[in-house]
Amino acid sequence: MLKNRRDISMTIRNFILLILLSGLMPLWAFQSQGTDKPFHPGDGIYVNTFPDSNSFLNQVFPIDDRGYAEFPIVGKVKVTDMTTADMVNYLKKTFKIYLKYPNVYVKPMVRISLLGGFAKPGLYYVDINSSLWDVVYLAGGTLKEDGIYEMKWERRHEEAADDVTPFFEKGTSLRTMGFKSGDQIWTPSPDARTVWDTMRDILPLVTLSVTIWNLYNTYQRDQILLRTVR
Repeated sequence: MLKNRRDISMTIRNFILLILLSGLMPLWAFQSQGTDKPFHPGDGIYVNTFPDSNSFLNQVFPIDDRGYAEFPIVGKVKVTDMTTADMVNYLKKTFKIYLKYPNVYVKPMVRISLLGGFAKPGLYYVDINSSLWDVVYLAGGTLKEDGIYEMKWERRHEEAADDVTPFFEKGTSLRTMGFKSGDQIWTPSPDARTVWDTMRDILPLVTLSVTIWNLYNTYQRDQILLRTVR
């Protein structure tokens, strides 16, 4: 009987300990993220002061190659040495008189170029934790039905991966993919010219040239025959 009570007490204690640990794990994860320095040269900083949607701080601030971001009023500030918490505190303190609400949210952004056969090709700032699916959705999808399977991920004119389709299908984040600012996603455009298009344009000219050459040769041959007959 005493042994059963001890077993029950041990089970309850372990259960309570498990609940406490599960509650602390998100907090530990949050704190570890707050100690990182997520802002890098060439990236951007997204700032939002919800619910004040009209604040001049609600935008993406580019980070130059030296690690500085230029903010309104104060000018350039070195941000690559800051954690997310540091950045939030800096913005709250610096722009205190301009903030209607004490809410400031920041996150790092990376630059991506979506080129070729997308509905809305262009240059975008995106969350590094976004998936490749999110990025393609941002560009309105591909114009070709098989455009997803023909996408290329390029970095400095070289392919960063042979096939990005698995990343797209699994919803893999850009961070997990190893994505960096300046990388490009390209897919063929349906109106892009191919070798066959060029040949189709050139073929009539070639045909005309051959026809003229044949006519000229025929004329020369007839002239020779006429001179021979005379």
